[in-house]
Amino acid sequence: MNNNGNKNWVWGAFFIVCAILVILNGFGIFHLAGFLWKVAVSIFFVLLFMESRRKKDRSGMIIAGVVLFLIWKNTLGFWFLSFGTIAFATVLVLIGVHFFSKPGVPSASADTSDVYFNDAENEIIEVKSAFNSSSHYLRGNAIEKVYLTPSFCAMSVYLDQVGFKDENLEVIVDAGFCDLKIFIPKNWVVHNELHAMFGSIQEEGVPLPEGTQYVYLKGDANFSTVHIIRI
Repeated sequence: MNNNGNKNWVWGAFFIVCAILVILNGFGIFHLAGFLWKVAVSIFFVLLFMESRRKKDRSGMIIAGVVLFLIWKNTLGFWFLSFGTIAFATVLVLIGVHFFSKPGVPSASADTSDVYFNDAENEIIEVKSAFNSSSHYLRGNAIEKVYLTPSFCAMSVYLDQVGFKDENLEVIVDAGFCDLKIFIPKNWVVHNELHAMFGSIQEEGVPLPEGTQYVYLKGDANFSTVHIIRI
């Protein structure tokens, strides 16, 4: 189920405001194109912050707020703060916020994210997400590889409905500025080969005695938190 209707107003309001700003720029009210688009991008992230607040998505609120701060930090007098410092502090805040959340699998009534069912048409499943909070239930019978590409978002991925080909599955992660949760059955053997730069990889849950199905987690998580959760 794709809950696009709830966020259409964000994009609609964003493009209407952009149109108004373009017209005002034509009349010479705004003399600097850079300032014009700075305002437009800021409005988008304000709307994104409001949408995340409506969904009670803490990660989305934090990320939107950080981007707004990056846009206006020189104007606010914080020019001496580097991008790396702000990004690292953001990751620490995201990790800290996670510990305030109740661990475990979220219930359907408490889940305010967009929900998707990703059915495999071949041996590869690709999941991408940006600037939102989403849950993805992957389904397939003979899957070899799963590509996860989240950025500036909170993403939950469930692998319990995935069938393996040759009893091996590769999950390749390319994450940036996000909170990623990967839910894996307890009877799968997990080989964690993920690399985290200015982020963290956390494993939750106790695995059952080793089975015959093997999952290889590979890739990079930059300025991100990855949770490997056994269910």
